[in-house]
Amino acid sequence: VSPDSSDLWTHPELFQTDGAVHLTSVAGCPPDAFAADGQLWGNPLFDWDSMAKTGYAWWVRRIKHMCSTYDVVRIDHFRGFAGYYAIPYGEATARNGRWREGPGYALFAAIKKKLGSPRIIAEDLGFLTEDVTALLKQCGYPGMKVLEFAFDSRDTGSASASDYLPHNYPVNSVAYTGTHDNETLVSWYQTVTDAERAMVRDYLYDYATPEEQLYKSMIALILRSAAATCIVPMQDWLGLDNSARINKPSTVGQNWRWRLKKTQLTKKLQKEICLLTTRYGRKNWA
Repeated sequence: VSPDSSDLWTHPELFQTDGAVHLTSVAGCPPDAFAADGQLWGNPLFDWDSMAKTGYAWWVRRIKHMCSTYDVVRIDHFRGFAGYYAIPYGEATARNGRWREGPGYALFAAIKKKLGSPRIIAEDLGFLTEDVTALLKQCGYPGMKVLEFAFDSRDTGSASASDYLPHNYPVNSVAYTGTHDNETLVSWYQTVTDAERAMVRDYLYDYATPEEQLYKSMIALILRSAAATCIVPMQDWLGLDNSARINKPSTVGQNWRWRLKKTQLTKKLQKEICLLTTRYGRKNWA
């Protein structure tokens, strides 16, 4: 929720405030290879002790509503339920934050008790620790596997890069070429190191496909993995560069501007998508 949301103003006791609507801590993540100062998101943090006293009613209502609107709910920053990064309100960067314990499985037990087993994808990327892995396993939700992470030393967090190689994807996972926060495949391949580009070629065992067409081989790579679900951004199907990138984390002003034009959905592309999804058993329409 945002600092000026109705949730915070009507129920400040459910968030980390001074008892009124003044925040004491805000959300973000610590410094990493992409952001030396970390990411200062600035949104309110939940007061998990207060939430627990209500049986996590706020969360149960929210998940119930989203499940009535969407086929599948993706919970962002899943690792925050095991442990989250809290930054004192008023800080200019995220450098002085610290890790705090999250609600753990108690939250999801409450959700399952009230709602059964809603379809949820857990965004389990970022700085992962054993408690996050254990929580995901206990919940039984599919996690996320991002192909770019397998070859990019900047992006794996604490997970092993091999976890993101398609031959290691478990069935209970969702495979992506990249997410809205990543570079497009085309630009990503151009910006990694020579050694990392060589790793891609070696893994594909493909030294002949022209570089400008290699994104197609990488799309096919995740489609033939064991992951139950694959998500390929349209920018990657279209082979676009970073001018079509959706979001660059820890920046403002130029994000969420790309729009798909009807003219880009050519008959050729439609046929190509149909052939690939049919070939790898992922055609899920009549």
